Amino acid sequence: MPNEQENGLLYFPKATLDRLKLYQMVLAELPDKENISSDEIAERLKITPEQVRKDISYIKYNGKPKVGYHIKTLLEELNRLFGTTNKNNVILAGVGHLGAAIANYPGFSAYGMEIVALFDSDPQKQGTFVRDLTVLPIKDLRRIIKRFKVEIGIICVPKESAQSLAEQMVACGIRAIWNFAPIILRVPDDIVVEDENISISLLGLKHKLEQRRQERQIVKNTPS
Repeated sequence: MPNEQENGLLYFPKATLDRLKLYQMVLAELPDKENISSDEIAERLKITPEQVRKDISYIKYNGKPKVGYHIKTLLEELNRLFGTTNKNNVILAGVGHLGAAIANYPGFSAYGMEIVALFDSDPQKQGTFVRDLTVLPIKDLRRIIKRFKVEIGIICVPKESAQSLAEQMVACGIRAIWNFAPIILRVPDDIVVEDENISISLLGLKHKLEQRRQERQIVKNTPS
């Protein structure tokens, strides 16, 4: 079971937390269904029903025998765990192709997030629009963060600029950074950083593809 501290906070193993995120995603896609079994969740995610039941027990929620989990109630518990019921204003810096695509993503509201401002150091991008937001200069970071009480910053700049930008964000009051730059950011321990490193993901993809190729080759070369 998770480690339960005196202050009531629950701490989960990373693998369990990652699977709970997947359960949240699965349940959110079933708005017209009332109940779901651990077998159904397991089948969708290619894991065992026992693993599903063990993971969900971490949030102290139990399904009913022969009925399964009440989707709306379980989803509410997971949303509470991940804080999606709390509203957060977000800023994004770096309005290139990736940054613009993220800014245009329509699904942030489902997670209690709203991008309220965009920033870029390129004077040619400043003053242009993405959605209904004007791209602002980096010098306006502090003003916007203070005005909208922003705690989350998204970094989509080249790695050469990312560390300096992260430091500016933290100095202006940002408490969590979603980092798309291919660099490990150095920030104070109390700052949350979530990295989305495309290079690492590509290496993982290539590795798995190579594994499958070798497995097929072994099967091909194995005498019948």
